[in-house]
Amino acid sequence: MKKKFIIQLSNDIGNQMFMYASALGLSQKMNRELFIDNKTCFKNNHQYALDLFSISAKTSSDLVKFSGKIGYIRMKIDKIIDHFLKEKSFFSEIKNEDKSTYYSEELFNNSYGHNLFVNGHFESEKYFVKISDQIKDEFKFINYSSIKNDPLFADLNNNESVSICVRQNRFSEISGKLTSNEKIKSDIFTKEQISYIEKAIEIMKSKLTKPKFYLWSNDLTNLNNFFPSNKFIHVKNKSKDHDLLLMTQAKHYITIPSPFNWWGAWL
Repeated sequence: MKKKFIIQLSNDIGNQMFMYASALGLSQKMNRELFIDNKTCFKNNHQYALDLFSISAKTSSDLVKFSGKIGYIRMKIDKIIDHFLKEKSFFSEIKNEDKSTYYSEELFNNSYGHNLFVNGHFESEKYFVKISDQIKDEFKFINYSSIKNDPLFADLNNNESVSICVRQNRFSEISGKLTSNEKIKSDIFTKEQISYIEKAIEIMKSKLTKPKFYLWSNDLTNLNNFFPSNKFIHVKNKSKDHDLLLMTQAKHYITIPSPFNWWGAWL
């Protein structure tokens, strides 16, 4: 029986797409069958979202998930024991001092047992660039036919469309709470994005004939002050797959540090 590579998904759809794509590349390189754990690591109102795509990997059995408080304690104990075993069962992505994700081959430095449980963000195209065509097939939208009837779909294809994305409330979303410190960090992050986007818009205007700008955001509040609706089309949030599929139809992109935005441009 083929050994298993079980990716413990977490966070929102953009993060999950990175985790899945990277896990598919890594599992093939290790000659293991890929399975998805869609329960163990979800928190702060996040939930499994890859059922919006035609992905091929199977969902792992509940017997190998670590759900709830009891499952969390069991996993902590198993990881402690795992530290002393020659054949490991767990691998967590290595991050730098800023907790940033980056490409690493550390995973291949150990020997593993039948079930390999993996968690982390793995936000690097290097993990799956060699199977990019397969990844595009994996991320085909199940609701493509209905979403393409949105008038914006044709509009994006018939203009020099430029995709803009602003991620607001970044740090308060991650912590699941809004403290004064989280709000300050989030506001600074938003201002940095806007400053970058404004400069990029001027470059787009100098390169394109009559560009048309489309704005996506997890929170459009107050963005009219920077991107007035008479000059920018504010794409109102519908569903995750609807917004992402529309984003893929743009002809040009101003990308920010957002997995969701990155995947819209990549696809």
